[in-house]
Amino acid sequence: MPVNIKELIDNGYIVICDTNVYLHIYRFSPEFSDFALRCMQAIQSGIIMPSTVRYEFLKHYRGYFGKMEKRVQNVGDDTKKQISNAARKVLNLCDNLQSLQYPDIEELRADLSQKFDELMAIPEAFFEDRTILDLIANPWKGQDPVYDLVELIINDSRVMTSVTQEEIYQICEEGERRYKTDPQTPPGFKDAKNKDGVRKYSDLIMWKEILRYAREKSVNVIFVTDDVKSDWWIDDNGQREFHPYLCQEFQQETQMQIVALTALDFFSNISVTYGIPKSDAVEIALRITDDDYFDRVHEAVFESISDALSFSGEEYLEPSSHIGTNGIDELEITEYEFLSAEQVDKDNDTITYIFTFHIEADATSYDYWGRDDETKQILLGPAGAHSFEGEIQVEVIREADMYLDFEGDDGFEKATIIDGKLKETNFQPLFETDDDEYVEGAYNICPDCGCKINFENDGGNGFCINCAPNH
Repeated sequence: MPVNIKELIDNGYIVICDTNVYLHIYRFSPEFSDFALRCMQAIQSGIIMPSTVRYEFLKHYRGYFGKMEKRVQNVGDDTKKQISNAARKVLNLCDNLQSLQYPDIEELRADLSQKFDELMAIPEAFFEDRTILDLIANPWKGQDPVYDLVELIINDSRVMTSVTQEEIYQICEEGERRYKTDPQTPPGFKDAKNKDGVRKYSDLIMWKEILRYAREKSVNVIFVTDDVKSDWWIDDNGQREFHPYLCQEFQQETQMQIVALTALDFFSNISVTYGIPKSDAVEIALRITDDDYFDRVHEAVFESISDALSFSGEEYLEPSSHIGTNGIDELEITEYEFLSAEQVDKDNDTITYIFTFHIEADATSYDYWGRDDETKQILLGPAGAHSFEGEIQVEVIREADMYLDFEGDDGFEKATIIDGKLKETNFQPLFETDDDEYVEGAYNICPDCGCKINFENDGGNGFCINCAPNH
């Protein structure tokens, strides 16, 4: 539902931002960081800060600010590192050629080394001019306006009353119960696996602070977070909606209203309602969504894990009594469909997503019969044909480099299958079990005539001795 931030604030709504909203300003491109700051400064008098947000910001802001100052230096170092790695790989090939007695290898090595030296000189010359680049890396000239904003909020006594140790224990106990329900109760259950101790309940502690403040002060809330996991939001026909359980809990606990936004939606709305100008680059950044990225990369993601899935054996198959004792050599993927994806983590310079695919696959399994007494070759018994269907989850790691062209970025660092449940939907024995048709030691069927193949009538290449000459 469209909202007008200015109208809401004029009507008494307060603004509460998650810690990530403040910290991520350090990680944006310089132009977008400046835009985000101007938006925050426009509404700063209406911001109220949970004590947990104050604690987490003060704990982490120096690290984020330091990384921001080094971002141009890091880009330059990474560029030279890539050239150095490429040079090492290419020059190693010269060693291989030399071992094969190719002539004039030293001359080739010298020519290649010279070209790589010339290539290395290009970024070195580029990054030597540090005057403009230092300005780009830190347009704030050594100042930290994000910290200044937070300090202003703190000095204006707009921080919620700190949660007591006893309250923290009570919230943690409640969180343990909430996260064990089926379905799990938000917020914060997505952090339960990756964090320990009190940290796994930090989202719930902040949420409890918000509920208490809204109830005691009788105020409506605009809540802003960059955490887009499913313990804060749901997908409603392609639209991201604040979790209905949280909306209901807020209304029941406080008798007030809550409007939730991601940071980009929040900044875009402020820009319109408060007249904060946007450059073309900022316009592009505001239009870019994770959904755009998912649409661009899901095919490449599946392609990158398809071999691992095909040769995973029975790892992602639900137990089946039909699978032969020798197991499955390969899953043949017959159909797949991209179902969904969600961002589950932002950590330092990486973003982590979970992609879900629907899979249909066929496979053949065999029974192990032992070894031939004379040849010692493995003997496999009658085979079964299987069909499987289900879902797999793939963890995708994406580099969160603000110098990337995010509008056209279709890359990722790594894709790994983390879970899968494929159920057997069909099983068909490939061999009849009638005794008169039994062939001892049969391990295949001739695709031409359909006879069973054992070591006595194996004509090679998968055909029987009678049909093999035709191929």
